[in-house]
Amino acid sequence: MTVDRYLKAVLTVIAVALVAIAVTPWLRLVAPAPAGAADAPYELTVPKAWGRLVGYSDGNLLLETSDGSLRAVEITGKPPEYPKTKALIKRN
Repeated sequence: MTVDRYLKAVLTVIAVALVAIAVTPWLRLVAPAPAGAADAPYELTVPKAWGRLVGYSDGNLLLETSDGSLRAVEITGKPPEYPKTKALIKRN
């Protein structure tokens, strides 16, 4: 008799655990986790006067100014020294 109650209790615990595992993905669809800027390792402000964004690679931005010059800006670091200009390329 006690073995029967023990077996029913164990099977009930297993059933509840399986239901919880099955319901978890559905709950994430109903209420997804909010994405925030707090997850980002770097939050920087690049002046608009530096130009428009042309490309991004390995933590560097490539910006083009209105006169056609290109500026390579390194963004992996902490303010106030970052973002800093790595190269300024001017065309003749």
